[in-house]
Amino acid sequence: MRKTNIARNLKMNPVARFAAIIRRYGTLSAASVILIVFGTTLALAQAILGEFGVGEADLKSRAVDALISGYPIYPNRAKFKAASQSVRAEFARSVFSVLKAYTETESFKTSYAKRRAEWKPSAPAIVSPDEQYAKYIADIKKSLDDTKASLEKMPPDVRKGMEPVVKSMEESYAKQVNDTKMIAMLKESYARQAEYAQQSYNDDLRKWEERYPVDPNVLIAKRLRELLELTNAIPYDAKLVTGDGGVMTFADPQLERKSSDWKICYRMGREPVEAARALATEWLKQLEK
Repeated sequence: MRKTNIARNLKMNPVARFAAIIRRYGTLSAASVILIVFGTTLALAQAILGEFGVGEADLKSRAVDALISGYPIYPNRAKFKAASQSVRAEFARSVFSVLKAYTETESFKTSYAKRRAEWKPSAPAIVSPDEQYAKYIADIKKSLDDTKASLEKMPPDVRKGMEPVVKSMEESYAKQVNDTKMIAMLKESYARQAEYAQQSYNDDLRKWEERYPVDPNVLIAKRLRELLELTNAIPYDAKLVTGDGGVMTFADPQLERKSSDWKICYRMGREPVEAARALATEWLKQLEK
C-alpha cells in the first residue's frame, strides 16, 4: 500500500505532490518549508505555515541565513529516512526548483541586502593624535581638580595625609604638559594605534565583501560549487562496520574522517544526491554565463 501511495504522489501536479509528501513524511525544517512555500499557491502556503506554526517572515529570514552561513537545509531526519530513494530524489528536485525561483524574486534580494548591511563592519572613529593627546591631558586635569575639590571636604588629619598625593599628581601633570619628548612619544603611539585600527577595519571589510558579495548570485554560485565538491564521487557501496556502542562506522578510516555533512549526503543515497548534483550543475552554468 505504501509503495502504491508513493507512486501516486509522483504522478500528482507539483502543488498536490508537495502537500502529499509533507503529510506522509512529517515536519520539515523551517528553512526547507520556505523552499516549498514559494512554489505553491498562496492558499497552500498559508496552510503549511499554519500547520507548522512558523511565520512567513521568519521563514524568509532563515532561507537567507542558510545561504549566508552555508549550512545545508535538511528535512526531518527520521521522516526523510523512511522515504524511498525515488521520493527523496523528487523532493530534492522540487526543493532546487523552488529555491531557484525564490532567489530570483525582489523579496529575496531585499532580504539579502538587509542582512548584508547588518554584518558590515563599522569604520573606526577618526581622531588625530593631537586630539587624543588633548583628551588625555584633559582627563588628567579633571582627575587632579576633582581630587583637590574632595580634599577641601576632608577632616584636617586626613587632608594632611593626602597632600603628598595631590602634590605628586600636580608634578606628574606638569611633566605631561611640558615634557616635549614624552608628548611626541604619546602622539606617535596614538598614530600607531590609529593605523592598526584602520588596517584591522580594512581587513574586516575585505572579508565582509568576500563573505557577503553585493550580487547574491556570486554567493549562490559559491554554495553550489561547495555542494558539488562535497558530493563528488561518494562511494555509496562503502563498507560499514559496527563500532563502539553499536554505532555504524566506515571500515575505511579515511571515509570515517569525512565531515558530518558528507556523511549525511552518503546516508541520503545515490538517487537524491545525484538529482541535486544535476540541478546544481545546471544552475551553476546559468549563473556563470
